[in-house]
Amino acid sequence: MSDKKKPTTRDIAKACFVSQSAVSMILSGRTDMHFSRETIALVQETAAKMGYVYKPRKRREKTDMRSTIMVMCPSLSTQYYTTLIQAITQAAQAMGLYVLVAYTNRLEDKESYYLHMAEDNEYYGIIYTFAPKAVAFLNRLYRKIPIVMINDYNPELKLELLELDSKKSGHLLARHLLELGHREIAYVTTPLTPAEVPRLRRLQGIKEEYQRQSLSPSLVHVLEARTEKEPSSAVGNKHYETGYHLILDYFRKTSREEAGTASAGTPATFSGTKDHSGARCVPGSITAFVGTNDFVAIGIIDALKKLGYSVPGDYSVCGFDNTLVSSFSGISLTTIDHCIDEKGAQAVEMLSNQKKRMKDGPQKNTPLMRLEYEPQLVVRHSTGKPRKHLQPHWNSLV
Repeated sequence: MSDKKKPTTRDIAKACFVSQSAVSMILSGRTDMHFSRETIALVQETAAKMGYVYKPRKRREKTDMRSTIMVMCPSLSTQYYTTLIQAITQAAQAMGLYVLVAYTNRLEDKESYYLHMAEDNEYYGIIYTFAPKAVAFLNRLYRKIPIVMINDYNPELKLELLELDSKKSGHLLARHLLELGHREIAYVTTPLTPAEVPRLRRLQGIKEEYQRQSLSPSLVHVLEARTEKEPSSAVGNKHYETGYHLILDYFRKTSREEAGTASAGTPATFSGTKDHSGARCVPGSITAFVGTNDFVAIGIIDALKKLGYSVPGDYSVCGFDNTLVSSFSGISLTTIDHCIDEKGAQAVEMLSNQKKRMKDGPQKNTPLMRLEYEPQLVVRHSTGKPRKHLQPHWNSLV
């Protein structure tokens, strides 16, 4: 056997005084690159003399996306979405499917971009984890690709649905606080835009429960963030920061007004918490805070502790979603469980059933499945009976 070393493109390049990449492009017959006839002839002749045989690389076949589920996700900064994605992925992998997460940051143009991608590449299906903005697009697309939505019911969408019923969740939390003896409470939330249906319906459910118990919904005040911005740092969390800063702002403004009116002997009002009914919050009257999700609620707890208050001794705090962190002993948050794991697995199964029906061909009057999971109240140590009297911690607010 001959131990003669086989020639390489590097050897040819060295002999011809050209780059190795130029040799590769000339021998592969690339037509999009331009070399002089002399250079092409020199490289080819040198390769022949050295006994070099060009072997074209096998082109990688285009990835088949027909076994991939696209999961539309508006945010990755809360455990609700990451836990839901994990549940979907585990169920999908058990069926031999793959998952691609499409992070939209709640922007309609990004949502439409991913929908076009799913349509053009024939994805297995799409799972929405939030209220869509591209409603018209989806109503056209659902006939081509299986789509399941995990959110509150939207009559404008012709999609199979795993319903959350956020209004019922609001009822449960309000009932719990009222049973403990709370009356004036504050709903602390990221922006209440029309697209954010769960946030609005949770507030609606809380107010409806007050009305059901013959109490004025004006007792429910709203502390609302003005903008929906992702944190500048990847380790930040806009929901936590919303709860934290809104509470600090509330107490800072309240303390200023109380200090300014104490000498005059007149009752103070805090204009910063004007709610949607026009009622104003009297400083010190609120005894409980409801975060629009667990991370907002945890931000509230940390802000209260920074100000020297105890939870639930001075203020009760609760949230929504029952994410893993809410059960930690240092937090022990009263919250609403939405059966995240079960919903993720069920969404994949519903997608699979749709896929099977589509393979059987178009059918007239095919029913759209709509499943609802009952929310469950999870009572922990962050809620208790309201305190009777509380002096403000002035020094903490400087």
